[in-house]
Amino acid sequence: MRTVKVIFPAFLMMISVSCSNDDSETEINIKKNYSEIKEDSGRESTNEISSSGEKTGLKIIRPDEVKFHTGDSLIVRGYIADIYLSEKVAYLNFENSFPKNLFSCVVFENKFREFGDLSVYKNKRAEVRGKITTYKNKSQIILTSKDQIKIIHD
Repeated sequence: MRTVKVIFPAFLMMISVSCSNDDSETEINIKKNYSEIKEDSGRESTNEISSSGEKTGLKIIRPDEVKFHTGDSLIVRGYIADIYLSEKVAYLNFENSFPKNLFSCVVFENKFREFGDLSVYKNKRAEVRGKITTYKNKSQIILTSKDQIKIIHD
């Protein structure tokens, strides 16, 4: 039996085709979820090291991967392009300003005092940790502690 695997990164899918020698059996397996492809390729690591050198036991991903990890607790590393602040909520938007942002961190009014001046994160690379949730079809992590976010100096 011969197996051929082809990965299409632009479409985030993998197609596996297996054929027996007598061509009587053909199996086609299509994976559309990027996390399944990473697991299958053996590149996924679950004991990553944070920017501070600490072993976290959490997977570290980029903002463009967040949408595939709803419900997972992990670390996201990326560029905070914009911060939106209102009386009740603040959004730290990754990679682009809203509505083209790939991902956001949310801080609610009752935590403003703990975080202080959120503008210090604008135009910085940062590492955030928490559980990925969605709100109005946008991926987010709700920040409840200043320990969940760190500026990356690289």
